Amino acid sequence: MPRLRVFLGDVNVKKVLKRGVDVFELGDVMVVSVGGFFFVVGGEWAVPALVEGNKSLLERLASVWVDMGAVPRVASGADVMRPGIVKMDVFQTGDVVLVRDVTHSKPLAVGEALMSSEEASTLSKGRVVKNLHHVDDAAWRMLKQFL
Repeated sequence: MPRLRVFLGDVNVKKVLKRGVDVFELGDVMVVSVGGFFFVVGGEWAVPALVEGNKSLLERLASVWVDMGAVPRVASGADVMRPGIVKMDVFQTGDVVLVRDVTHSKPLAVGEALMSSEEASTLSKGRVVKNLHHVDDAAWRMLKQFL
């Protein structure tokens, strides 16, 4: 899981992994607990889970804020489209970004940027963020039961 190093920063990943990793499988997606943090892993990607204990990890991510009309769609797993974006931090193509609602700034989803924020700011339509993990998905519901 190469992306874990990106999120854990200065933490010695090898030491953390020696202490143990808890893995919970949900079909083709896994929830992994590493060093007190939770990640949702699917295929080649690993992103911080949308849980309170991951607040410090989530705050490190660039954010994209969507209008309230986009909230139900994103919270149901839809990708983030340019017309729904109200504001955004600076990010590059391929970065993991946090999607928030514009009113309360609550995290709705974690996704992969399909283009840079610079490029997205010049567009009026198109997909900007691929939704990888969102509130009320299977991983989120499972974590809510245990945390």
